[in-house]
Amino acid sequence: MSLSAPPEVTARRVASLGTLISAVEMLSQTHKFAEGELLSGQLESMRPKFAKRFPRLTRALSSKKAAVALYGVQAGASAATLIWGHKRGVRTAGSAVLAVTGAAGRLHTPFGGDGADQLQQVVNVVLASTGTFKDGEKARDLAMRALALETTISYVASGVVKLVSPVWLSGEAFSGVIRTHNYGDQRIFKLVHKHPTLGKLITWGTVAAEIGFPLVFVLPKPAAKAWLGSMTLFHLGIGQFMGLNRFVLAFGATHPALLYVLSQDGKRVALAEKTSAAPAPASA
Repeated sequence: MSLSAPPEVTARRVASLGTLISAVEMLSQTHKFAEGELLSGQLESMRPKFAKRFPRLTRALSSKKAAVALYGVQAGASAATLIWGHKRGVRTAGSAVLAVTGAAGRLHTPFGGDGADQLQQVVNVVLASTGTFKDGEKARDLAMRALALETTISYVASGVVKLVSPVWLSGEAFSGVIRTHNYGDQRIFKLVHKHPTLGKLITWGTVAAEIGFPLVFVLPKPAAKAWLGSMTLFHLGIGQFMGLNRFVLAFGATHPALLYVLSQDGKRVALAEKTSAAPAPASA
């Protein structure tokens, strides 16, 4: 994977790694696709009108074989776009397949999804739709700006939700989450329990970083990149200590888009400064 690859290629490959891991995880527990099991098809209960009108199709789509085929296709499309993401046709077609299989997966089993799945789906839809543009530069610009906007909205929305929560405002949210069995880490909990001020700083710092994220577009480029880098470390920390590894790849896939927007805006500012500094043409 080249570090000098276009941002849409990097975004596609990082996102593809996430969907590949997710698909393989699902395929590793196919016994749960059987009727009555945790991951069995829920089409009949979630779409009763459709099920009543097309009973045979509903049974077929809800079967274990259909689920295995679905995640098999998802794994194949993820692998293809991970390897050949530099090819526009593969990237576009693969993104479309991943968008369809992502929607089908939610329809088959609507439980257990999270923000990482939703952001992955946004990446799939954006790269699939913009990939149909004839103008490659225009497609890149629109795709990267759309992903940058979506990521910014996601951060701000998450921060606002935390801001109105008494637990987050009290500064106790991080220590409360990190001590849980599912999303916690005993080493970190012992540290913040011993130093409660640290837990409060992390709690309030998270809210501030998310709500204030739009500032990256107006700050000087070094400061903006440092802020974006801190968010990358934030996601890596969540993946390491809270076990939410898919968030690392889902949000990581959008960070090339943010870097692209920052670089393009920087070029526009430099061009404007150069133009204003240029001597005016002599009048006749």
